Amino acid sequence: MSKLMPAWRAARFALPLASALALGALAPAPAHAQAVIGSVNDDPVTNVDVEQHMKILSVLRKGATREAALESIYETRLKLMEISKYKVNPVDQDIGWALGMTARGLKTDPQSLVGALQRAGVTDDQWRQKWKAEAGWMQLIRALNRTLEASESEVRAELAKTGSGKTAEYTIRQVILVVPNGANAEGRLAEANQLRTRFTDCASGMPLVAAFRDAAIKEPVTRSSSSLPEGLRKIIESTSVGRLTPPSRSAQGVEMLAVCNKSDKQDSAAAENVRNDLVFRKLQGDSDSRYKDIRAKAVIVKR
Repeated sequence: MSKLMPAWRAARFALPLASALALGALAPAPAHAQAVIGSVNDDPVTNVDVEQHMKILSVLRKGATREAALESIYETRLKLMEISKYKVNPVDQDIGWALGMTARGLKTDPQSLVGALQRAGVTDDQWRQKWKAEAGWMQLIRALNRTLEASESEVRAELAKTGSGKTAEYTIRQVILVVPNGANAEGRLAEANQLRTRFTDCASGMPLVAAFRDAAIKEPVTRSSSSLPEGLRKIIESTSVGRLTPPSRSAQGVEMLAVCNKSDKQDSAAAENVRNDLVFRKLQGDSDSRYKDIRAKAVIVKR
């Protein structure tokens, strides 16, 4: 059964459905006569339906057995019946979105997926019904769980379980020992290294910097480790709080960073991802449960 994709992940795979449907219309119709081989809730299933779904499963890189094709037919028909009961009627854009979700899972694009279905001999009607069922089912599950959310305690528990969600936040101040144009920077580098040995905290260290000639101290800024370039992040992480980073040359002179404070904070982006994942799992759980229920109650006849 296809996995339910929540709205927060839907980067609308804007499938050019006009093009896709135009291509789909070229798919050849079955050349041989149809024979009814069974039914699902009195809806006839033919040998051609089975052949078509075997081709769909093959394109989707799934086991394309006769039994698997029958289950695929049952799932499509039952979902269509269920969404019809709730008056859910997906439009072309919704079908394209669902097809795009499947294409992404196959690491391809919607047009290529439609092309593969056509080359396999899948008719326009068959693949449209398949993804109409998926699109409508997704809409229905989200509508029935409109108020579903993940609690803060669930988010915290999941973050603690995975060890993610925390990021270091640093308060830093830029220290510059200015090198006049044409002057030799070696003397300033020596002064910077001497300053580093005496600088043990920002409160007492800043007056030491101010005592140097042609020295500048920038206002404190706060940055999270995740927002820093990797090279700079490693330097700051290896510098103790209250100390200066190793000196480096710049256009202004010799620069260092004073690491004045470090604190752990909740990474809001990581927390939001976890929250969305938890909601997705709940939606998927409800989807599986609802489909299992309607599948168990379905009247399946095989001939």
